[in-house]
Amino acid sequence: MQHLPNGAARSGGRVARGTWILFMFFALAIAACTRNETGRLAADRTGDVSAPPIAHIAPGDRTAACANLPVVDAAAGGDAIARAPYLQRVTAEGAVVVWTSPIADHAPASVLVESPDSARQMTFPAAVDATATEVTQVSTEWPTLGRPARQMTAAVTGLEADTTYCYTVLRDGAPVTAPMPLRSAPATGTAGRVQFVALGDSGGGGSDQDALLRQLQTVPFDFMIHMGDIAYDHGTLAEFEGRFFRVYAPLLASRPMFPASGNHEYDTPNAAPFREVFVLPENGGPDGVERWYSYDWGDVHFVALDTERSGPEQAAWLEADLTANKLPWTIVYGHKPPHSSGEHGDDPGFNQWFVPILSAHHVQLVLSGHDHDYERFHPIDGVTYIVTGGGGKGVRELNVPQKDSAFADAVIHLLVVTIEGDTLTTHAIDGTGREFDTTVIHRQ
Repeated sequence: MQHLPNGAARSGGRVARGTWILFMFFALAIAACTRNETGRLAADRTGDVSAPPIAHIAPGDRTAACANLPVVDAAAGGDAIARAPYLQRVTAEGAVVVWTSPIADHAPASVLVESPDSARQMTFPAAVDATATEVTQVSTEWPTLGRPARQMTAAVTGLEADTTYCYTVLRDGAPVTAPMPLRSAPATGTAGRVQFVALGDSGGGGSDQDALLRQLQTVPFDFMIHMGDIAYDHGTLAEFEGRFFRVYAPLLASRPMFPASGNHEYDTPNAAPFREVFVLPENGGPDGVERWYSYDWGDVHFVALDTERSGPEQAAWLEADLTANKLPWTIVYGHKPPHSSGEHGDDPGFNQWFVPILSAHHVQLVLSGHDHDYERFHPIDGVTYIVTGGGGKGVRELNVPQKDSAFADAVIHLLVVTIEGDTLTTHAIDGTGREFDTTVIHRQ
């Protein structure tokens, strides 16, 4: 071994340290390239925009059906409501209204459901949700949530299919919320127009989420579905309160949400807050209660998958569910995508357990998130796959497009899907409100 003079040794140490610092700089720069980029509200280019664009509405149009009912001073209820009421498990015959109230408030609560002209009125008692623990909404980011609350639910029954009602939360028989619309689902198998909104990876709590919310408010839809990663970063209860319910409260009050869980929901053990705040169909069998489920809306069958629990149990349930389905349209959605040119790429579990079943049952459309971008594929074995993961948590650059990729862009966006008769049309709308891609599927 050659011995160097002390000065040379020190100089070599400085070179080594300098090399290490330079290495760390480039490593951090490379890592930064994979982080979410905010502010990408406008699509860089357009795909197929040959389908007629959707008609938009003014924000107030969504609640206009209940505008003629007596005006209610919701503030008169004081602190009776913590988390604003929202609709869950809407069917052709009923719905569940959910909200939270302060734990210290033990006054009886109920929900008044009436026709817009008040000619028909029904009242349904509310109860503490036995599946939800008494929770304390404590957060330094959202100080207004820092009070103990418990979750309340009121099961609404006896509705007529495809009919608009108005509902009001009562405390001791007095209204504590303004009347909000509740439209029941069309009867299963009923032919008619169905239009819903799909988005994923939304709950960042920043300017991208707010920009897309402004576009959501102008889109007419019957209900919403979510691809997962609803409340970043860990799906905690405080993050659900601040980055989901606080943001979407006006929409959730009048339109139901049917979400799938994402990997960030499972950052909290067992995705417990997700399963607590949502009241979802419980037809997934003993292993899939409020994890995977299905429901019908008119002549469309929907299936929500849990891609964090991909495996033989869920696959067997999916096979049985699709075998029993007799409706002409089937749409399946979950968080991780089977096909994607994005950062995460194809999900092996989805491909192993679900794709063969979806192809065998001729599912027309599969929606996913996880990769923060938009990508539409040419039909693969008759199935159209779309990644819609640009719901508000920034975007990430795409890799080289896969051979079956029809169009892709890293942009904040939402997806509107319309089914009418034998035609399904998708409309991808960016954060500025411009439609940048559409596709039309004709039922064979």
